[in-house]
Amino acid sequence: MALADYITDNFGQIKSQLGWSDSVQLVTITEKTLEMYGVSTEAEATDTRKLHAIADVAVWRQALADVSLDYNFSADGASYSRSQQADMIRKNLNDAITEAVAYSANYAIGYSTSDDHPDWTE
Repeated sequence: MALADYITDNFGQIKSQLGWSDSVQLVTITEKTLEMYGVSTEAEATDTRKLHAIADVAVWRQALADVSLDYNFSADGASYSRSQQADMIRKNLNDAITEAVAYSANYAIGYSTSDDHPDWTE
């Protein structure tokens, strides 16, 4: 499945709501995803799970950028909290980053068999 198809299939509602076009935002998201993956073309991105996890981050970053200038306002006795959308996108972005961090070249889990950590003892 092409990356643009993955994005459309999994983020169709976001794409529609934010008015994304295939020729602008999807191209930008695809390019950013490949850059974060560390490749130049989709054909070089051989780990599909990694590609999709990174694409999720790129989608939510684009969405946050697109709504970041929305503001709250009141008119005619009604209040409109447009920043709520940014808050939800930010939460989804953080969740996506949490999932994608395992694919980062800088991510590592270490362990030690040493028991010379006095603050770890009872």
